[in-house]
Amino acid sequence: MPVRLRAVGDVLLWTRNGKRPFDLIHHELQKKDLLFGNLETVLSKSGDPSRKRWVNTTSPEAGKYLKEAGFDIMSVANNHTLDMGQEGFEKTLSVLESHGIAYIGGARGDEPPRGLIVERNGVTFGFLGYTSGMFRSPPGVTVSRLKRKAVIDDIRWLKDHCDHVVVSLHWGVENVYYPSPAQVRLAHDLIDNGATLILGHHSHTIQGLERYKDGLIAYSLGNFQFDTELFREKIKSTMILSVDLDRDGIRDYMVIPCFINDDFQPEVAEGRTGEMVQRWITECSERVQNGEVTRKWWFEEVGEEYLVYNLESYRYRIRRHGLAPLIECGVWLVTPFCLNCYAGAIRRRLKQRYAGGHA
Repeated sequence: MPVRLRAVGDVLLWTRNGKRPFDLIHHELQKKDLLFGNLETVLSKSGDPSRKRWVNTTSPEAGKYLKEAGFDIMSVANNHTLDMGQEGFEKTLSVLESHGIAYIGGARGDEPPRGLIVERNGVTFGFLGYTSGMFRSPPGVTVSRLKRKAVIDDIRWLKDHCDHVVVSLHWGVENVYYPSPAQVRLAHDLIDNGATLILGHHSHTIQGLERYKDGLIAYSLGNFQFDTELFREKIKSTMILSVDLDRDGIRDYMVIPCFINDDFQPEVAEGRTGEMVQRWITECSERVQNGEVTRKWWFEEVGEEYLVYNLESYRYRIRRHGLAPLIECGVWLVTPFCLNCYAGAIRRRLKQRYAGGHA
């Protein structure tokens, strides 16, 4: 009997007007044997707040909404999981444990977790979670960082103990719609080394899906239950990924188009809205599958957005905290990635000007 795994992207647990986060989507979330999501908030109001623009914290009582929605596994490997330091991180783990929700991508202690193994209908799954970004875990807790060799080593070890390895990756560039060529190469490497399913998030946008060899890659599942007012474009499109697997592999998969309403609750997108979300997912997927996401094109697409978004964040931090983030910003501005973004943004502007002059 196949196992139905359903997966969603970023979960924040903030809502407007006293609404419960998942009330309008329960019926879809619970059509599963396993439900996965990325918890992009700290379930604690106490701890040592990070010196960053967005510090994501939620009352520990909100953990009950994850349980009610049917979440079985949450990733805690992301750029907000340490927003309240060690204390906040440990309280988050305790809240998840109290509701019987497993977690991946982080643990108590100074050693990275080797993975989580779960069984459904006679099929065993190994789950791993990682986040990109430069940070240090505080002494006494560990968040798994995305390092290619370490991830491949973990996949190979876990593959000897289960039928399928599922890898959660908090990666890429925020507010962009396509994975980078480097992300595509890494995802292919992970499938080549034994992973069956890659579940991406962090961009706050839906990105494409790719069936690669015997595996499936969701480059970004997007926001799922999130405060859309945090983004200039107020991105509201989202989705549920549903994958049916047996011991031999992926039998089938489908996408359920959704949208985030004005109270930050996800709903199934029907009619014209559902068709629009599905068309966008198809378009993004085809560009990746056809090899059209080249390095030069990608930097033209993301360069200006990446620079503007991060400069706004640095300006906020410099006003609040002074010299340290100013020095950090100066170093960041001359990184190879930023230099490529400058070049991409200039090429894009020149192309737009040329096209406008010949319209």
